[in-house]
Amino acid sequence: MSQESKGNVLVIQPSDVSLKITDIVEKIISNIVETGEINIVGINDAMFLVCSAINMATEIAKVYVDDIFIGNLELPVLGKAHAISAHLAQKPILDYAKIAEQEEGKMEDVAEQTISVSRAATKERLLTVSLLRLAKFDEVRIVAAGGSINDAIPLALKLTNGQISKDPIGIKLVHLYSILMRNDPTKSIAAVSIYLQKDKSTLYTKRQSDLLKKIEIGH
Repeated sequence: MSQESKGNVLVIQPSDVSLKITDIVEKIISNIVETGEINIVGINDAMFLVCSAINMATEIAKVYVDDIFIGNLELPVLGKAHAISAHLAQKPILDYAKIAEQEEGKMEDVAEQTISVSRAATKERLLTVSLLRLAKFDEVRIVAAGGSINDAIPLALKLTNGQISKDPIGIKLVHLYSILMRNDPTKSIAAVSIYLQKDKSTLYTKRQSDLLKKIEIGH
């Protein structure tokens, strides 16, 4: 596990995917107890693992997500990479579930404006479907659960990097939550909804931009 203690940044890389979720949760809670906050970042195949750890930490302790975003990285070893990052603290600031509900309330047809990512669909198919929906609607949401999160985030970032869509596309909201598993309703699994807006640019705060740069430099 790669941990950068300065600034409380915990980076989980693809080489860490064999870790248990509880190992990462332990790191999260330890940092929260010591400093009251932590930034956790999942890179490429480790993104789903980080999402699962965040959800578990928020379910068993006074840990809250007060900032979450996705972005691209340029790393010396991995090259171009995708990441999800969350800032966790001891007090709730934003109600992401309520914000997501408000976003869906603005949609003309939630079902039609939703792109569900699964391992059964090819990346090319998902990209085409997303572009078709964006041609029809100003806002869409990309949803995924489990390991498909690792495919959903790159899809959203590809749509927003300005190289494939005719219109500017920006990330409006990233919502991380849990859903019950279909094959075992007694267990839950991490899921994400990524809301994309046409004719909008993705805006990163200074803290978010500085964090991405810090990870790139640190690798």
